[in-house]
Amino acid sequence: MSTSKHSAFQSQLFYSLVAEMLKEVERELIEIKSVRFLCNYPWPPGKRLRPITFLLSNLSVRVEKPHNVYVNGRELRLAAAIELFHEASLIHDDLVDRSYIRRGVPSMQVVNGDGLALLIGDYMIFRGLKLILDSAETKNDIILAKELANTGLQIAHGEADQLDRYLNKRGLEDRMSLDNYLNVIAKKTAAFFAGCAEVGATLAGANAEQQEVYREFGMNMGIVFQIMDDLMDIFGDPKIAHKTLRNNISEGTITLPMIHAWELYSNDWAICRVASGKPLDQRLQDSLYQKLASKEVLTLSEKTMNRYVVQTEKYLSQMPNNIYRLGLIDLFDYIRHCPWGGLEKKINKKKKNLEEQ
Repeated sequence: MSTSKHSAFQSQLFYSLVAEMLKEVERELIEIKSVRFLCNYPWPPGKRLRPITFLLSNLSVRVEKPHNVYVNGRELRLAAAIELFHEASLIHDDLVDRSYIRRGVPSMQVVNGDGLALLIGDYMIFRGLKLILDSAETKNDIILAKELANTGLQIAHGEADQLDRYLNKRGLEDRMSLDNYLNVIAKKTAAFFAGCAEVGATLAGANAEQQEVYREFGMNMGIVFQIMDDLMDIFGDPKIAHKTLRNNISEGTITLPMIHAWELYSNDWAICRVASGKPLDQRLQDSLYQKLASKEVLTLSEKTMNRYVVQTEKYLSQMPNNIYRLGLIDLFDYIRHCPWGGLEKKINKKKKNLEEQ
């Protein structure tokens, strides 16, 4: 992230509300990464959206309770564990996707090789689990640790299911099913946001009804996040996103734009090949990306996403009305417009060009 964009990000309400806490989280992460084989860790810090979701959810409940405003080392260690889980998932993602750029620099396997990158990802997962268990103070904390571990299992299940659909050449209807796509992204992406929000609220003393509100908020926001990420693969700018884009088709990964393109252009030869799990050469890939970037595909994708935008806003409205809820609203607004990938600007430009044609 460039200096100017980093400054703009840090000026966001959702970031400024937890900025001091994030400094403590960073210190925890630096200490963890001081071991020898992580000293050459190639990534600069990311946006920390998942720890921020956890901390804001916690504070939005905590501030409503007398004499219970401040988080302690337990919450900060859990926030660090959450980020370790996320970064481990990125290492494994890049290995599977053969992505060479992450956060604007060479990805982990480029710097360290596939074998060490895999082991580093595994180390970060187990180190995160140790942080969670070391932070446990009560029986309820152990239950919450199990919830976070279960969230990690759902992420792994979602990623494996997505890859299985490509490697084992599932049937056409199965591969191109919107329900199956939503089920996969609910596991691999949205469940993590849901767990962060629910556990944060639960640690602050939320009752069962509130816990459900925060979980559903995180789940729906996570689905919006992943849909925006899928759109970024088509419309985004790799120089702004600081990662490899336009690799879903070559991987055989079926995303929302591809599903809607198949609905619209089911007789298109290139689309049918991808839907059937067959590879395309670069020329056909370039041609297909042009079709995926059509106004019709974009319109249908946004219509699907807006169902989850509405749900996210519904659950936000049910949270305690305080500054930290406003922070969560600001966080969701940031996610749904995806400024980190240059997406909103390019989509608006695309729409304008299509309208002028």
